[in-house]
Amino acid sequence: MSGRRYLLASMIFASASAQSQILIEPPLGEAVERHLSGDEPITEWVHDPAYLDTEQGDAIETREVEAEELETIKLANLVPPIRFESGVAAIPDSTVVELRAILERMRDRRNVRLHLVGHADNQPLSPALADVFGDNEGLSRERAGEVAELLQTTLTLPPDSVSYAWMGDSLPVASNETVDGRALNRRVEVEVWYDEVRDAVALEEFLVEQQINRIKVCRMETVCKLTLPRRACASRARAEPDRTAALRR
Repeated sequence: MSGRRYLLASMIFASASAQSQILIEPPLGEAVERHLSGDEPITEWVHDPAYLDTEQGDAIETREVEAEELETIKLANLVPPIRFESGVAAIPDSTVVELRAILERMRDRRNVRLHLVGHADNQPLSPALADVFGDNEGLSRERAGEVAELLQTTLTLPPDSVSYAWMGDSLPVASNETVDGRALNRRVEVEVWYDEVRDAVALEEFLVEQQINRIKVCRMETVCKLTLPRRACASRARAEPDRTAALRR
């Protein structure tokens, strides 16, 4: 009896093994395992070669942005020019008072400062003055610098709020043929400068990062899992206990 049961169990197990080896075609749409032949040429999925040859990366763009532009306003003839009667600058007290009042009224302006311009007549310098100043242009430069230093000290101004220039005898305001005319030409003019803000458009450079949204595919392989048919699994599960019992006997 035991031999018959053992034979029956062996036949059932052999039948289940044979069914498991039968290749059952899966329905359309399900994944299957397929090995590509090594002899088949590989298809490269690429973009236009001309596009791949170009350099891709970040770029610099120029854009228009809102900006502030400073315009210097120059006010002249607010106070009378400073004269040189005896070779030394004579700054009247009234000029100092007027300048102090003007600067006080302009405290709400941006970067208020004094600018001085030195002038001279066209008379040749004496040998002594020529040794010191060289010519009338050098003399007008020295006079403008002297007045700038005096006003800075008298008005207690920062050093960067006073500047000066010199014109020599190039801009006379009277005739140099008379004594009175030459006296008017020897002067230092006082100007008051300040800055005003103007709306403007400026060009500014921006870094634009390259967005890479393309992928170059050279080869693609699909590997699917091999599944055991359900009927073979069920038959094997039913045969396994009988085989175990037969072996115990």
